[in-house]
Amino acid sequence: MLQKARIRTAWKSRDRTVSVDDLANALSAICWRIALSAAKNLHQQDFIYADDGQRLAVIREYLFFLIHCSDRLMHDRLRQGDRETFVTRLSLNCLRHYAENTLELLERQPDMKEALDALNHVTSTLAGFRFPDQRPGYEMYRLLGARIREILGEDQINKWVIDQIMEVDGPEVFDLFDKSCTKLVRNSGY
Repeated sequence: MLQKARIRTAWKSRDRTVSVDDLANALSAICWRIALSAAKNLHQQDFIYADDGQRLAVIREYLFFLIHCSDRLMHDRLRQGDRETFVTRLSLNCLRHYAENTLELLERQPDMKEALDALNHVTSTLAGFRFPDQRPGYEMYRLLGARIREILGEDQINKWVIDQIMEVDGPEVFDLFDKSCTKLVRNSGY
C-alpha cells in the first residue's frame, strides 16, 4: 500500500482566477509526490534498486504514466487549445522536477532530449490503449510494469515487479492521482 503523500488540492486564495499554467504547475507537484511515493513503496515491498539512478528512472516512468492519465482525465474539462497548453506545461514541469532531483541526487543533468523523446514514445503508446470508465485499462498498467521491470532488471526478486505494479501499485497510484486531480480541478473552477 502506498504511503499517503501529503497532497495539497486547494488554492491559497479562492478569489483568484486559476490559469491553465497554474493548474499544470500544481498538478506537476502532485504527480511528483505520487511518483516518489510509488518508488518508495516498491523498495518497501522488497524490490531492489541498484542505485539512485534506477530510483529516478522509476519515478520518471510513473510521471509519464500520470501525465498521460491527466490528459485523458482533462479531455472533456478543457477546450482543445487549453488542453494542449495544459499537457505541454504539465509535461515540462514534471520533467523540471525530474531534472532538479537528478541534479541533486546524481550531481549531473539528465539528457532532457532523451527524456522528452521517451515521454513522447510512452504517451503515444499509451494513447493506443483503452481508458474504460475514465480509468487505465489492463494494457496501460502492463506497459508501466514492463518498463519498470526493464529498469530494475529481472533478478530473482525484481522479476515480480510487473505483477506488483499491475495488481496493486498501478491502480493505487491512479486512484490517488484521480482523487487529487479531481479535487484540484474542482477547486480551480474547470
